[in-house]
Amino acid sequence: MSEQQPSGPFIISHSSVDGPIVRLHYGFGSTQEFTEVIEFDRDLPQEGQVGFEDFSRAVRVLLLIAGVSYYKSIAPTQIEAPALNAAESALLLAMYDEGLREFAYRNNLPVPLPVDLVERPGIAPELTVDSPTVRDGSLIPVGGGKDSALVADLVPDGVLMAVNPKGAHQHLAEHLGRPLLSVQRTLDPQLRELVAAGALNGHVPVTAINSAIAVALAVLIDRRDVLMGLERSASEPSLVIPAEAGRPEIEVNHQYSKSAEAEQLLRAVFDPIGVRYLSLLRPMTELAIGRSVAQRGLASDIVSCNRAFTLWNENESSRTQRPCGDCAKCLFTALMLAPSLSPDQVREQFGRDLLDESDHLDPVRELWSAEKPFDCVGERHESAAAVALLAELPE
Repeated sequence: MSEQQPSGPFIISHSSVDGPIVRLHYGFGSTQEFTEVIEFDRDLPQEGQVGFEDFSRAVRVLLLIAGVSYYKSIAPTQIEAPALNAAESALLLAMYDEGLREFAYRNNLPVPLPVDLVERPGIAPELTVDSPTVRDGSLIPVGGGKDSALVADLVPDGVLMAVNPKGAHQHLAEHLGRPLLSVQRTLDPQLRELVAAGALNGHVPVTAINSAIAVALAVLIDRRDVLMGLERSASEPSLVIPAEAGRPEIEVNHQYSKSAEAEQLLRAVFDPIGVRYLSLLRPMTELAIGRSVAQRGLASDIVSCNRAFTLWNENESSRTQRPCGDCAKCLFTALMLAPSLSPDQVREQFGRDLLDESDHLDPVRELWSAEKPFDCVGERHESAAAVALLAELPE
């Protein structure tokens, strides 16, 4: 770490609006300030205009959550935030604890991170005041993978949107014959400089951040529902740290912000805004999702590979918008699709026979190990079940 390492409590400061742009302001004491930029495709409501209060509340939630990207660079023990209501406080503490447990675990930090939340004097938004605005229809955030593609196909009149869309998002929208709304999220470039100088880095609860952006957009276009593709398996932890004397076991979940618990916490802060936040796929197993994707002819139009959507480190998958074929998410997706597709279709999707490569034998076994890969993969028993199903199929 350089001598200019920031210090002091992490400060969740405020947001500001200018035309189509929202700026989120953070800092570490008086030593470092950050500004994140969220750019919509339309001018934003100003004070006194219709929709201003609801939009402001959505941006407030975004301000609270998106700060994790900067907080983790030094992970101080104290977080200073504006006055919070009970739902906001519960959400913030969850995202800076459960949402960052993988980050803490992989950086050899305490799990959970010790967080002392200090609220500035002020008046928090009331929990019981519902939006007077009557909205209709749905907004569907698409990420390029199988789950959001299935939701988009199931709800043909839903408006599609993506944060920082790439070719895979555009390709899916074109396949479905629908336009794609775009929101650009730009991290403060100082963060990358800090990481290059040795600051801490790692996984953040990005689904929660994108969800808050989606709710803000739903307010702008008068949509009642934000429909997510969050599956049941997202609630299973990636690993469990065994209990010790005086301490219970600790779950670490790469997909925490996709979990049922996180969905409930997010819904509690979004309901008063007048936007319903829910996942259509929560009751479904991964094999059922894979079967539906195959039956609906969506398999060739998805890219379920996180390497294709990296923000910073460009790679072959991000350049070509094709699955890498080597990461745990690619292997898991192939497992879920293979029982419902022909071998040629699986080969077309990934460019090769992923499940026939000897180098992938151990990585596939890891999908049901006690410590699953830190990636968007499903429940252990489903991965094992998929292998059993494939073993029963003819060559």
